Amino acid sequence: MLEQRKSALKRALADQDPQVRDAAATALDQLEALGNLPQLLAQLTGADRRSRIAAVHALGRVHSSKVFIPLIAALKSEDPDLRAAVARVLGEKHHPKTLAPLVRALSDPEAGVVAEIATALGRFHDPRLPKVLASLIGREEQIALAAIESLGNLGLPDGEEALLKALNDNRPQLRCRAVQALAKLQADD
Repeated sequence: MLEQRKSALKRALADQDPQVRDAAATALDQLEALGNLPQLLAQLTGADRRSRIAAVHALGRVHSSKVFIPLIAALKSEDPDLRAAVARVLGEKHHPKTLAPLVRALSDPEAGVVAEIATALGRFHDPRLPKVLASLIGREEQIALAAIESLGNLGLPDGEEALLKALNDNRPQLRCRAVQALAKLQADD
């Protein structure tokens, strides 16, 4: 079945329409990653740091529920760069199954990882997230900026109180980001 899909997509690479050709190339890339899933999962737990991070990004292109458990497990890696890459990929996928593990990972000791997680959470449309993200605004600037931007990206009116409070922060970048985020909030009818 996978071979039939690949064959059809390879034919589509020769389509007269450039958009069809581009879509076929992207789809082939995704199918190739799916076909390499066992190798990618092995690479994710391998010894080479670069290979692990490359595996995370490749798994981001795989459309299969089989990638979530290994990626969630990688959120506990000793390598902060790997944890940040996993958070980024899980945010791009924004599958409901990954929301709770991402929220739990907000206790990560590395500010850069927490900022990536906060950014990832801005891609989930969950009414519980404004409270979670608001709790991050008092932390390091990198984390607070990501939380504020995610509150804006969520667009939920429940984020308004935290954003209004951020307007009084002594950090100008936070105030600026809060102003931008306030403009993105949905009207509370």
